[in-house]
Amino acid sequence: MNPTSSQLPIIQKTGKAGIYLHYPFCVHKCSYCDFYSEGIGLGPSESEEILFGQYESEVMERIKRDKQVSQLSYDTVFFGGGTPSKASPERYGRFLNFLRKNLDLSPNSEITLECNPEDLSPELLKELHQAGINRVHVGIQSFSPKNLQFLERYYDPESYPRILDAFYSSPIQNFGADLMFGIPGQTEEEFYQDVDRILEAGVSHISLYALTVEKGTEYSRKVSDHISPAPLEELQASILQNLPTYLRERNISQYEVSNYSKPNLYSRHNMKYWTYEYYLGIGPGAHGFLPSGRYANPRNTNSYLRGNMDFKYQASEPFEELVLSLFRIFYPIELRSFLEIIPEQADFLLDRIKAKRELGICELEGTLFRWKPEAVLYLDSHILEFTESLQ
Repeated sequence: MNPTSSQLPIIQKTGKAGIYLHYPFCVHKCSYCDFYSEGIGLGPSESEEILFGQYESEVMERIKRDKQVSQLSYDTVFFGGGTPSKASPERYGRFLNFLRKNLDLSPNSEITLECNPEDLSPELLKELHQAGINRVHVGIQSFSPKNLQFLERYYDPESYPRILDAFYSSPIQNFGADLMFGIPGQTEEEFYQDVDRILEAGVSHISLYALTVEKGTEYSRKVSDHISPAPLEELQASILQNLPTYLRERNISQYEVSNYSKPNLYSRHNMKYWTYEYYLGIGPGAHGFLPSGRYANPRNTNSYLRGNMDFKYQASEPFEELVLSLFRIFYPIELRSFLEIIPEQADFLLDRIKAKRELGICELEGTLFRWKPEAVLYLDSHILEFTESLQ
């Protein structure tokens, strides 16, 4: 491995599970978003108390139906959505206490909450910290009004320019931001201005997403009907190629296709999805992966509130699922613990990786693997080759 590789965390299985809770409500449903959510306006949800009660009921029902749920050790909790910051911090504090009483939740757990930019304030961050939240991620997407308008995002032009100021005195110092690129009408200069702005605020983590046409979304229908232009693919390719170096020079390293962080401040929870770890999914539309298999709750809040949840497990496909997710990571990976999951395909996979090494797009020393930065442009193709060649 090159010298810079030795300064990065080495990714391997932890044996610890995560907990994901889906809060489904937003101010407005964005046209490009394919996550399950419901726009309910600026006010609070009338069913919030019932919703959090149902979260607890689901946890207890899963414990009752599957003893392995309570036998796992957990060290991450992620409150995602939707817009979780619409709910009261007190709700999260009570739910975290509930989890600690009923599950083996580590005292050193990473506990993340996604925030709407307009919700951010010093007061909210203080209350979230008191509730037990130690990591916050804010969905900015862009600081440009024209880009936000294209994305059909709700935003407050008065508060938006000040959204990062709240972090300067925040007791929560592990915080990140989401940005989007390839928006029609967006320039490369505008995008890097957005990046510089969040870097100046001291973010520890950045998620940078290329705008995509997701099947079933309003944006997808508008592109198909030639109402809206498609994403700017040339701009996206340029940013994908040049951004890792730009951020690396600022002590922010790419650790996954769309994610960058300061050393050791990557998302421990999201890493579980990519490293074939177990996670308990709670809430409408939430997915879970437990020793019994995978499941997905119905994408309907009213149905969820009536107690309709998925308690049927689907068997996982270890080789395909592992390969498709693990090789999205750009940090060094100790493959040994992962190869133990797929003993029959381990030698085959190593041979395919060695072939990539001969092409000069990755490094491999024993079972310590790492992509070279230039692999990012054709990463999907490289990963697909691993799975197709086995078939």
